[in-house]
Amino acid sequence: MKNGIAVMILSGSCGIACAQSSITLYGLMDAGVTYTNNVVSGNSHGSNWQFVSGSSQGDRWGMRGTEDLGGQLHIDFVLENGYQLSNGALGQGGLEFGRQAYVGMSGPWGALTLGRQYDFVGDQMPAYAVASNTPAGLLAWSLPAYAAGGYALDNRVWGDQVDSAVKYVTPTFAGFSAGAMFGFGNTPGSVARSSTSSFIVNYANGPLSASAAYYGQHDVSGGGNLREWAGGVAYNMGAARLFALVTDVQLSAGDQPRATTVEGGLSYTVTPFVVLGGGAQYQKRNRGLGSANQFTLTADYSFSKRTDVYAVAALAHDHAFGAQVQAALGDPSSSNTQAGVRVGVRHRF
Repeated sequence: MKNGIAVMILSGSCGIACAQSSITLYGLMDAGVTYTNNVVSGNSHGSNWQFVSGSSQGDRWGMRGTEDLGGQLHIDFVLENGYQLSNGALGQGGLEFGRQAYVGMSGPWGALTLGRQYDFVGDQMPAYAVASNTPAGLLAWSLPAYAAGGYALDNRVWGDQVDSAVKYVTPTFAGFSAGAMFGFGNTPGSVARSSTSSFIVNYANGPLSASAAYYGQHDVSGGGNLREWAGGVAYNMGAARLFALVTDVQLSAGDQPRATTVEGGLSYTVTPFVVLGGGAQYQKRNRGLGSANQFTLTADYSFSKRTDVYAVAALAHDHAFGAQVQAALGDPSSSNTQAGVRVGVRHRF
């Protein structure tokens, strides 16, 4: 009897200790020099040469882990830190794991995750954007983010995190999948106050992929509520990838500012090492703020699967503000046009 109990205990212990698990350390570094003309910043005016890191993609390092519980069930987690390679400063307002920090479970029924994570617009819609289908990055995010207008109507496709979020993604059925997310505002007396919600439907079949997403946020910092609709489509045709994206963002406060942005482009693999790309963007606004547009061209050369060098050229035109061709780290122009050129290098590990 004692031997039987011992075998049962050892068997249970092995079931726990022998479960398959793994942790992966990963990261990305991006650095280069960016030139923009007609720059106005404080009392300074003129062309600007900058060392800019995290332009094509944000600098990051992180840990991704999974534990196999058996029965096709897994525990998954991600802790991802953002930083500036130029000076070593933490990104996302100095948060230790400001890009992502979540844990969850996945299985045949889908995946459920909890923590700080991207909503579905920032998570999946970049697959249809000029900025992420090419190495353009910040040099193609400024117009969609409404940067010259103070980021008042950021379409968030460049990636924005939601705190205290619960997110569910279904399995794929006949090419279709869907997801829902709710971010708790953690406000006593109201579940809705300061909360966020997001939904998505995806379709992928061979060379064709498409997505439609929604994002809503109560009580944004500028006042009122924000809502956004986004739709994208991409088609892989041999060495070419065609993509297009449309977003519509509106605030409920004040005179209800609204911006609709349409963009499209292509990337073409000339050789296994050389990829050329380009795209065009157009934005229409209400309140008599007219429109803006931008054209972007890129070239990318890969030394290996992990390291590449790239060049980006962009030209923006804005009818309402001083044009701003570079998001986040850029400044507006003294006129309604601005051009930008960047040469950079990326390394992934």
